[in-house]
Amino acid sequence: MIKMAIIKRKRNQSVRAQIVADIQSAILKGMKTGDQLPSEADYAEQYGVTRSTIQKALKDLEDLQMIDRVQGKGSFVKQKNPKIDMFNFKGFSDYALQMGAEPVTKVLKKEIVDDQELVLQRLRGINTGGNTIQLTLDESHLDLTAFPGLDQVDFAQQSLYQTLRKKFNVYPATANLLVSPIMPTAEQATLLEVEAQQPLLQVTGQVRTSENDLVETIKVIYSSQSNFKFVVGV
Repeated sequence: MIKMAIIKRKRNQSVRAQIVADIQSAILKGMKTGDQLPSEADYAEQYGVTRSTIQKALKDLEDLQMIDRVQGKGSFVKQKNPKIDMFNFKGFSDYALQMGAEPVTKVLKKEIVDDQELVLQRLRGINTGGNTIQLTLDESHLDLTAFPGLDQVDFAQQSLYQTLRKKFNVYPATANLLVSPIMPTAEQATLLEVEAQQPLLQVTGQVRTSENDLVETIKVIYSSQSNFKFVVGV
């Protein structure tokens, strides 16, 4: 199968994630709400995988609220702008790649305060099928005495957490967060492509290593395209 040969070469993603991304791309580029997707058997033949793999991929698309699966009838396009499930708090690029999407970052501000604090503001989104879905507005405060030269990194191209791990051997592990509803400013609404009166979630707090060393202080505003979910122990 030609498509399966392409999938196997993308070793940084699971086959399932790549199938999800490929079906997303097909929906975004050439389908409309209500259109029926090919059958599980057709997809299994197309990608050269088992039907159980296709069923899991379609379940992922259903969880993204991109398709409806109707017992005995098949799968249908629900909407072309999926809700993205954000589980807990983790590196954005790590999360995007895990779900089979391409992370897209626009650096809005990168400045040094008092010669030692890096303030980094970014607009974060994912690319699916050539369309960018804006998901978060991030503001990070990092100590340059702990991370010298971090201000020289191009964060439009490089992941912050991947840089911390590779360059400084620092591994973000825990986050102490406060979640609160906000009304976005006109500028924030424009950047996130949401309605001006659309309530959003804002997360503030600190990210630390497993040794409790401070990594960054953060403020993240999630767009209405994000479903922010928590997994906690009780």
